[in-house]
Amino acid sequence: MTPMILIVDDERDITSFVAELLTDEGYGVRVVNDGASALAAIRAAPPDLVLLDVAMPGMSGTSVLRALRDSEFAALPVIMATASFQPHALLNEGATDVLPKPFAIEQLLDTIARYT
Repeated sequence: MTPMILIVDDERDITSFVAELLTDEGYGVRVVNDGASALAAIRAAPPDLVLLDVAMPGMSGTSVLRALRDSEFAALPVIMATASFQPHALLNEGATDVLPKPFAIEQLLDTIARYT
């Protein structure tokens, strides 16, 4: 069965690029552009993994992560993408892994492959 990945980022150029890359690699992909839509998409059809941007207007990626960890989706793998200088602080929030932005394609694919 093809792993389904939910990409959550408010930057549409990033979501388009990553979605095309992951589709070419054989993954199923869904894209949303804000935190509230991410939670709704996960509730409607839980993915196998979430690639979640931290800095988004409205509901931040960190808020989405906390909501997931306090729900029936607590075990869902969530890879946080951030340009923060202390990305690993997100592991303490419950992130499965962290990708510093900008990330290399190989780094993205290797990280996703670890959890799918």
